[in-house]
Amino acid sequence: MLQVRGPLSGLLCIASILAVECRAQQPQQGGMGGGIASGVAAAPVYDAQKRPITAGGFVDKGPVIFKDITKQAGLAGWRHKMGVPEKNFIVETNGSGVCLIDYDNDGWLDIYLVNGSTFDALDGKEKSPHAALFHNNHDGTFTDVTAQAGVTNDRWGYGCSVADYDNDGWPDLFVGNYGKNRLYHNNHDGTFTDVAEKAGVQMGNWSSGSAWGDYDGDGLLDLYVARYVHFDRDNLSVGGSKAVGYAYCQY
Repeated sequence: MLQVRGPLSGLLCIASILAVECRAQQPQQGGMGGGIASGVAAAPVYDAQKRPITAGGFVDKGPVIFKDITKQAGLAGWRHKMGVPEKNFIVETNGSGVCLIDYDNDGWLDIYLVNGSTFDALDGKEKSPHAALFHNNHDGTFTDVTAQAGVTNDRWGYGCSVADYDNDGWPDLFVGNYGKNRLYHNNHDGTFTDVAEKAGVQMGNWSSGSAWGDYDGDGLLDLYVARYVHFDRDNLSVGGSKAVGYAYCQY
């Protein structure tokens, strides 16, 4: 029986129990060889071409299923930016979304990458980061057509979703932002027009994710927009300020 006394007894008990469990785990024999099961022992699983999917643990080598071809595909030049490196505020800590959209109806999926921003960019003190629309060249490469298509979204972007909301046979694009949203209507000629204000979906403050669905069965897609916290730039959550009750906590 293990007995531990004192102010650290809880921590020491946990450590002791873990140590006992670790000693009880033994490398599993057989299988792919060199594998050590991290949980329940399991037999190796192979696909139709006899390639290992799982081996009941880790393996030292195996076939390469995926390969990073970002540079060869022409996608390496774009950079995502989300605030400043210090990440002082919550708006600077999230990533941004991506949508696959065949915007020109050529049967090949194109890529739309949402970008973030900075406070200085919103205030006109530096160039705004832009989203990117990469056209599929049908040969494994992509071309940046963002400016020509009119979908740079020089705002602080978080998410996007694709739908043919007006049933004209061409996919349209919604982009949720910190600030006003975008609803890019497809003009059928490789360009888009932002109709968010006219459509009543501009909103404001902070929109994160979105989804389309015909919830009332009228044959027209409806838009659901997920909202995040209310973030007030005029009342920033700086330690020691009124916004945080004069506390000195760090975000």
